[in-house]
Amino acid sequence: MTTHREIPVTYEDQGNYLHYGKLVLVKPGNTTLPISYKSFANIIYNFKYRRDDICLFTFPKSGTVWTAGIIWAMTHIGELERAMTESLNSRVFYVDNDFVHSFKEHGHREKLKNLCPDAKEEDGLVLQLAALEKGRRLIWSHLPFDLQNPDVLDECKVVSVMRHPKDNLFSRYVFNNKFGSADLQFIVETFLTGRAVHGSYWHHVNETWKRRDHPNLHIMFYEDMKADIMSELKKLNVFLGTNLTEDQLKRVAEHTTFNNMKEHPTMAPSFVSFKGSFFHTGQVGSSKGQFPPELDAQVDAWIKENAVKVDPAFRYVS
Repeated sequence: MTTHREIPVTYEDQGNYLHYGKLVLVKPGNTTLPISYKSFANIIYNFKYRRDDICLFTFPKSGTVWTAGIIWAMTHIGELERAMTESLNSRVFYVDNDFVHSFKEHGHREKLKNLCPDAKEEDGLVLQLAALEKGRRLIWSHLPFDLQNPDVLDECKVVSVMRHPKDNLFSRYVFNNKFGSADLQFIVETFLTGRAVHGSYWHHVNETWKRRDHPNLHIMFYEDMKADIMSELKKLNVFLGTNLTEDQLKRVAEHTTFNNMKEHPTMAPSFVSFKGSFFHTGQVGSSKGQFPPELDAQVDAWIKENAVKVDPAFRYVS
């Protein structure tokens, strides 16, 4: 029987940040998170995974929603129409939803009350719904590996997606602008210093990359997915053991095209006080020409300095 483990972290107050409210810096990884994370840190660290679970652990704005849609479609190939009417929040267990309160909860309270009348909301709506789920689970989180259950890779399969840091940064800026006016200088500064919500891009990448040889981890690159989605789907098909045919993989690819996902709001998460579509352009190189020359040079220098610390051969760092 697995014993309960206390997550080995300390917290430092970070003040307020945009629509997320009060934040804490979680050490030693220096991951910045909403202060409410403290209430769920040990629950997440001790979350019980099952052999048939699929986890999607990514840094925000790396192509997560696209990949979640792909994995859900691959594991629900006979019921793709559900995605047109049933919210992604209801089909995928986004555990960060319990402490990132800008997300709509999509009936989670009512569903949990019906399934378990004695459940306490403070123990996490999504976390408890995931624990009560009888079938195969797709569990999504933006937390780095050092804040996840240390046994997760030995228990189930994990997919991670990485994206060029400059495109990632610009996507974050566009995303925050949809909650209200976001200052580009501020977004760049907090991103480069690792003080944006969900912490440092490089810390998250490092935590994943150093585990890249584990047989239960499959790393995908956003740029590869955009260049040849069928090739990437075939690799994912083997990793997940979904045994889909070529025609079925083509159906998945068509189901999760950018235009189809943008056209159907239920294929993306929904937020409180969010304006416009979740999707922007979905293009590689979307950040090109978007930064003033000084900021552009600053970001390039930051990428060059940090990429070699991950791996001298690490890609997508031009």
